[in-house]
Amino acid sequence: MRADTARGAIIGFTAWRRSSQATVAAARAAQSRVVGRFDHLRTRSLSVGATTLDVWGPDNLDACLHRAPDGSLLLLIGAPHSPVSWPDLPAAFLEGDTSARVELPWEGRVVLLRISPEGETWTLWNDWLGAIPVFHATGPAGPVASTLEPAVVAAMGYGPRDIRLAALLCILINGHLLSDWTFYQGMRTVPPDSVATWDAHYCQRSLRTVVPSTERWESRWSELVDEKHALATRALSDTLEAAPSWLLPLSGGLDSRLIACIGKALDAHLTAYAWGAADTIDVVCSRAVARALDLPWAHVGLGTGYLATYTRPWAEWFGSSMHMHGMYQMAFYDAVARSNAGPIVSGFLNDVLSGGSGRQLDPTRGQLYNEWYGHWTIEELRGLMRVPLDDALVELADEIEAQLHATGGAMFQRDAALEIRNRCPLFTGFQLTLADYWRGSAAPFMNRAYARFCMSLPRAVLDGKGLLRDVIRRYYPTVAAIPGTYGTEPMLRTGRYLLARRLAERVPPAWRKGPLRFFGAVDPRMDCDALRAAGHDGLWPIPEVERQLSDWLDVGQLAPLYDRAVSGARDYRALRRLQSVQTLAYRLI
Repeated sequence: MRADTARGAIIGFTAWRRSSQATVAAARAAQSRVVGRFDHLRTRSLSVGATTLDVWGPDNLDACLHRAPDGSLLLLIGAPHSPVSWPDLPAAFLEGDTSARVELPWEGRVVLLRISPEGETWTLWNDWLGAIPVFHATGPAGPVASTLEPAVVAAMGYGPRDIRLAALLCILINGHLLSDWTFYQGMRTVPPDSVATWDAHYCQRSLRTVVPSTERWESRWSELVDEKHALATRALSDTLEAAPSWLLPLSGGLDSRLIACIGKALDAHLTAYAWGAADTIDVVCSRAVARALDLPWAHVGLGTGYLATYTRPWAEWFGSSMHMHGMYQMAFYDAVARSNAGPIVSGFLNDVLSGGSGRQLDPTRGQLYNEWYGHWTIEELRGLMRVPLDDALVELADEIEAQLHATGGAMFQRDAALEIRNRCPLFTGFQLTLADYWRGSAAPFMNRAYARFCMSLPRAVLDGKGLLRDVIRRYYPTVAAIPGTYGTEPMLRTGRYLLARRLAERVPPAWRKGPLRFFGAVDPRMDCDALRAAGHDGLWPIPEVERQLSDWLDVGQLAPLYDRAVSGARDYRALRRLQSVQTLAYRLI
């Protein structure tokens, strides 16, 4: 794997303090299985007193390292939207002052790590979303922290007895973890929007730099449309300063469509791509949007072999931090690795900020989202699992309730904040992590001014993403007339569209081509097709650890799920249930 145009940055790190050679060697072996796949990445090893540190990235690592006047070392990990200016950094960061009310001076996905001169104290500030997860644990010798979950697991030697049952249930129900939980009792992540310190003990404090408000609840709708467009434009313009050329995965949804429209207006060098079968709604609509905006566009057919190719590398990368999914992204990034376009720009976060929450359900059920997002229900788990669940389910429900009450704001804002602080960094953010390794990433909506605006809106403008739709309708009507995955009708129903719809209703599906192509498009079910092609190898390592799995669950229930996933109906929810079990299976090898 290689990427000829990746940007210079530190994209990951592992740190140890007073650790044994065996601990460091185990973590580095896990780290190498990920970083070693990319021949364009460079790794540097540093020593700061009692601390050993590995950092890696495509190039120019020194620009992201700074020695403070007192001898402490500062590292910037991630992709800031503005240039790094160490001399302008506030003194609180240089001195490790965790009591100061400061904000990171950069927008984007960033982590700032300070290691004291003697290496005995680490201080870490993360962005308001915690968009780059940092895993950490403390062993007999000292702490270990890394952006790679498997590195910490290997360093600590965790095994099945260390699994946190409530965390396992959260993955089985929701597909990902929540809060600062990990799969193991002794390991945590650094919470979003916080400053953390490791010295004699670990402690962290919430910064609350982005919180819900009622600031715009009495604003006129038209004013909100203009303000949202202005803030989104400014966010994309700021991101362009760091990277003037972008590769844009353009789907049938609203978020990448908005980036395409604003990027074109800003004269960004955009190259749009769509992946998957050519007859899917995403590919059909992506092509139409690119044509309307006169953007270079290409289609990447991923085939059906990616589960067999990428499942093991994916597991070595993300470990047990979420259910096993998204291998198609790795196939896509490999396919475009030699493109001359710049970093991959993503609509990450805009979906939820604009009102696309998966609808939080009764927390007592441990289920964060509606059935489309869900995996196993509690009732199904009671029939599946062979271990007592009651105490773990209470623990899960209590954690969800605690997050809802800690956020503040109206209940719809708490529901959205729950998803923003959990699903986004702990689940959908994996796409940007992958992009960082292949060629760099850009996340323009990781912008505090834009986020504060969205989190100050009344519910009426968020329902159905009404405000976002009106932004596109008002400023980009040509694109608003193109259908997509966001609804059953385009945002603007033109006479041409209504005529095409009437014709499509009167002809056989096979004739729905050309102007009628939108009405013949199908929903993507790539993973089901890939599983059918790979057979049971696509569920690795479930077939290899059935005996160990049988201590935890009724493995007899898995075969019917496989049959439903690969059948003509291609039951996608059945596949998600299997993918969440894969996470447990991987940790039982």
